[in-house]
Amino acid sequence: MLIDLSRIVTAEAQAEQTLTVRRAAMKCSRMQGVLALGEARWSAVMDYRSTATWAEQVVIDSAGDWQRQSENIAFFAYLLGLSDAEVDALFETAATIKA
Repeated sequence: MLIDLSRIVTAEAQAEQTLTVRRAAMKCSRMQGVLALGEARWSAVMDYRSTATWAEQVVIDSAGDWQRQSENIAFFAYLLGLSDAEVDALFETAATIKA
């Protein structure tokens, strides 16, 4: 009996796939995101807004839902110095906030 090694999924690959699926499902409202960020981090975003392009200002002001995998979230995570794990935690915290 021959084993096809190309079909074996490592634990690391399975964990990465699970994380990708989990992140794809992460979203929150603007209100939840702002509250999860906290006053200091949101102030940093608003400080950036004063120098942002018009399109970036529209995103900051008008985005109704924040999606974990969006390019805009990745940019603001970079701006705020957040790691991937910290962004995941932000979305997990935001999901617990109810209006």
